[in-house]
Amino acid sequence: MFYKYHLFYLVTICIMLFSSNSFSQNYTERNLKTIANSIINDSKACVFITLDSENKPVSRLMDPHIYNDAFEIYLITNPKSRKVSHLRNNNSISLNFISSDGSSYVSINGIAELINELSLKKKYWKSDWTPYYKDLDKDCILIKISPKSMELVSSLHNVLSDPLTWEPTTIIF
Repeated sequence: MFYKYHLFYLVTICIMLFSSNSFSQNYTERNLKTIANSIINDSKACVFITLDSENKPVSRLMDPHIYNDAFEIYLITNPKSRKVSHLRNNNSISLNFISSDGSSYVSINGIAELINELSLKKKYWKSDWTPYYKDLDKDCILIKISPKSMELVSSLHNVLSDPLTWEPTTIIF
């Protein structure tokens, strides 16, 4: 009986020590956003997730354009694509980025807005998109992502998930 209690206290102390050392981060929101921005810039693409008419998630790889420090993100697509019909029914989205070494990730949850104004397409255009769209006015539609929350895990920067629940560090916009 003594052994059980002794083991229980030992395990409890280890969990407390692990939690306070590994999960305690003294990062400001600004620092966390800087780390998130470096992970996003390091990733070559993102996974863009929309919800279909049955509210089932559908994911695809996309080439994002990060426009500012508020994590306003732009994507471009064919106006006849499935993602456009998904967004017309439900504009809730998720974008996921992973670092090139696989040790860090950022997930952005937010709202998508479809933009078909030529002047805004030109303003937020990314040159890498040019080979795929011959006529900016007709062949593509811009998707503006406005973040509502962002989750972040980075082993490199010691931004770790909660050791018990695995809940990542989260920023609410």
